[in-house]
Amino acid sequence: MANPAFLHRRSPVFAGRAMVTSSSPLVTRVGLRVLEQGGNAADAAVAMAGMLALAEPMMSGLGGDTMVLVWSAQDQRVLGLNGSGMAPSGASLERIGARPLMPEHGAASVTIPGAVDGWCTLLERFGTQSLQQLWEPVIAYARQGYPVGESIAGFWAVGAAMLGQSASSELREVFLPHGSAPQPGQLMRLPQLADTLERVAREGRQGFYEGPVAAAIATTISAGGVPTTTADVAAQQHRAAWVEPLSVGYRGREVLGLPPNSQGVVALHALGILDGLPLAAMGEAERLHHEIEAIRLGFELAIDGVGEPTPSMLELVRQQLSPDGLAAARSRITALARPATRPQGGHSGDTSYVCAVDGEGNAVSLMTSISGLFGSGLVAGDTGVLLNNRAAQFSSQPGHPNALAPGHRPRHSILPAMVLRDGLPEFVMGVIGGNAHPQGLTQILVNALDLSMNPQQAVDAPRFKLVMQSGAVHIDPQFNPDVGHELVTRGHQLGDSYGFVGFKGGAQMVRLHRDDSGHCTSLEAGVDHRLDGVAMGI
Repeated sequence: MANPAFLHRRSPVFAGRAMVTSSSPLVTRVGLRVLEQGGNAADAAVAMAGMLALAEPMMSGLGGDTMVLVWSAQDQRVLGLNGSGMAPSGASLERIGARPLMPEHGAASVTIPGAVDGWCTLLERFGTQSLQQLWEPVIAYARQGYPVGESIAGFWAVGAAMLGQSASSELREVFLPHGSAPQPGQLMRLPQLADTLERVAREGRQGFYEGPVAAAIATTISAGGVPTTTADVAAQQHRAAWVEPLSVGYRGREVLGLPPNSQGVVALHALGILDGLPLAAMGEAERLHHEIEAIRLGFELAIDGVGEPTPSMLELVRQQLSPDGLAAARSRITALARPATRPQGGHSGDTSYVCAVDGEGNAVSLMTSISGLFGSGLVAGDTGVLLNNRAAQFSSQPGHPNALAPGHRPRHSILPAMVLRDGLPEFVMGVIGGNAHPQGLTQILVNALDLSMNPQQAVDAPRFKLVMQSGAVHIDPQFNPDVGHELVTRGHQLGDSYGFVGFKGGAQMVRLHRDDSGHCTSLEAGVDHRLDGVAMGI
């Protein structure tokens, strides 16, 4: 068994009416301020998303993408929002040349950012406050300074080291002002980004996708060898799309995720497989074996078939998530591990997540990302906007469903989640860490529903990560050593024990407790000890 002390590092947070969570106390406080001032869950989520651009700039920001699940109390339904960006007009496989994987940094790794359009779209449909109101404290922090969190300082240093000489001079000036990453607690000011935040808050999406910011984005990408026009940037306006979520049943609940180009299908497929197995009755190693194999099958589905969404792709995914499709996949799991050597992209990816539930019963599960640590390594001119490297998630193989092409969106690791019980939200949750997202979601939901853990225990518990390129399974050192030994006897190749949070992901989970009439009586939240975050409620 896992070390019991590990499962009780801290207590869950309870609230009576509303809750916000994030991986940064500053971000959570910004969201709570919105709720205290009468805003709703959508308002709070967009405010927190803006603050993430400061608190976690190496993982998220205006130069990235967003995907969202929204429970509308008025409509009594969940809607998905895809705010992912497309490849510019000058992007092509011919330009990057024959290579097994896409470039991880530089202009060839950039897609046109979709996050700002996504946040504006969310506010237009569900918000009650203006972007100027919501980002007022964000802009103040950017100008006056904010203290860097302990875990984030570690990410900052690791990301800077990973970039090395590929970091642009603009990035070094903005994010490494003294030639190195900031220390925990050090005050950071981002005046260039403050100007851009102020422009977007005042002008809306036009302030980002038109004018000087758009010109800086196009010029920066073009200078790196991928011809990009301001028309390419402008075309991303109003591209964020409301989509019908996909779902599977798990332990009498309905688990929801976004359809392609999100790889939310990985977690849904894995959970659908596991729903037919008695996990709670298994020993720990046997249970982990089945979780690993279910996730392996989910990744095979996503890697082979998820990219720019098409009707045939969506039909394939729905077939695989059907009872017959899940039963067929379940039958492929045996007592021994299956080999896996499919490429899954050139980097693990890093992401930010926030959750908001308001007093009216609305809930927002929002994920946003610039993909890898410090994204492409490029800052758009003097805007302070760090551009993503999401194009690294395209396939470099011609004819692949996820092949790079102008106007296409790559397979996305972003996958916010929500779970309904009797048609109402019971869990709002997300896990960051690139391809750790679906693996972490699967594990924390098993922890909660099969192992009866509370949200804090569920997110703190030891986890594993499967690496599809090599087939290796990395397991948390908090697991009993006997678990690793048994997994080896089942044919699993174990990787080294790991300590870097981005490798295993950081999780957040809010559970809504209800009475027999369906009324929410309290909210219970857990935020992963592996990051700096907190939950706060009213």
